[in-house]
Amino acid sequence: MIKFFRKIRQKMLTENKFSKYLLYAIGEIILVVIGILIALGINNWNNNRLVDFQKTNFLKNIKKDLISDTLAFEKSIKLYEELITKKKKLISLSEYGTISSDSLSYIFFSKYSNYDINVTTFTKVTNLGISELSKNDSLSSKIYKYYTSELKSFKTYINWEIEETTNDGNYWVSQNEFEFESQFPKFRDSVTNRQKLIKLIIEPRGRNQILNDYFRKNRVLDKYQKMKKIASDLIIEIQIDLNNR
Repeated sequence: MIKFFRKIRQKMLTENKFSKYLLYAIGEIILVVIGILIALGINNWNNNRLVDFQKTNFLKNIKKDLISDTLAFEKSIKLYEELITKKKKLISLSEYGTISSDSLSYIFFSKYSNYDINVTTFTKVTNLGISELSKNDSLSSKIYKYYTSELKSFKTYINWEIEETTNDGNYWVSQNEFEFESQFPKFRDSVTNRQKLIKLIIEPRGRNQILNDYFRKNRVLDKYQKMKKIASDLIIEIQIDLNNR
């Protein structure tokens, strides 16, 4: 093809058809430009297809991460509901004469759930500098919010819960009023030990310690429930977006 055009140019020049040659040259330039534009368009189209394919995979993986989050949230929710129910039942009693020592000791049982939100895929997205995972701006915004401000708020709650629950445990362990249940020999008879335990529970300082733990765990439970709702809604929206692609 190039040799063909070259022969035409040479023929025009030898026949002194300069004006026709000039028009031909302009036309050839236009054809070259059109060819370059078409090549660039195809290249951009291929690049866009690759980017869309990559974003689709990221969305699928984020959906998987969110599913693992919701399962972990549900497990934590069940734990806190159980803790709160048992603590509330004991706190609500007006006297503890008929309650076993094992049940009484549960009132200051120190336990918490410490879950780290799965950020594996989102970290890859941010490292690649991708700012939008979907043409749906609302969905992209919700995803980024979940992994930024919502994640930060959630971590604040969890760190607070860990710190305060640890302090609660240290408080009760530091008390010399009673001996904790264990497989080792006790140096105080069970009746006296039980009386000392009840005394700690009904005194203002111990009571306030128990109430603080109870109300804090309610707030942490509420946070877990909200995070599960956000993650669950995102899963639905992501699936709708994937179905429309």
